[in-house]
Amino acid sequence: MSAEPHNAEERIVGLIARHQPEIHRYILSLLPDRMLADDVVQETNLVLWRKAADYDPSQPFLPWAFTIALYQVKAARRDAGRDRHVFDDSLVEILAAEGREAESHGGDLEKALESCLQELPEKQRQLILARYAPGNSVQALAAERSQTPTALSLTLMRIRKALETCIERKLALP
Repeated sequence: MSAEPHNAEERIVGLIARHQPEIHRYILSLLPDRMLADDVVQETNLVLWRKAADYDPSQPFLPWAFTIALYQVKAARRDAGRDRHVFDDSLVEILAAEGREAESHGGDLEKALESCLQELPEKQRQLILARYAPGNSVQALAAERSQTPTALSLTLMRIRKALETCIERKLALP
């Protein structure tokens, strides 16, 4: 059983921890350099913590956090401005807006995927999870199952198509 946060700093630490994946994805969508994005995530976390008293708990956390993250991305881009591979500010603004919109739907997508995975027959679910486990490849799984990589790829394609159809149905996408 978790205790209620006693102050603004405890509340922010909990919110940062809970929403870390979304914050990281958002920043990564704005900065193509993964190492720089990781640094900006850490800096964003620090600024969020420092500004704990400024957060209004009656408002959603992620839009506030994304605004701070955007400023941190801009600062990192300014600092890296000598690099010719840096996006211009207008493109970053467009990506930021799209990232906020995509993130608002991301939770629904994850829930739909989880639900659809549970609806798969056990063998199919185990196969698709095994395929996407770190370090696994089609070739290794095919050898393990005494199948050709081509046959296994076809089976995986059918499972992915079933998942896609299920997710679209759950999200009511056209």
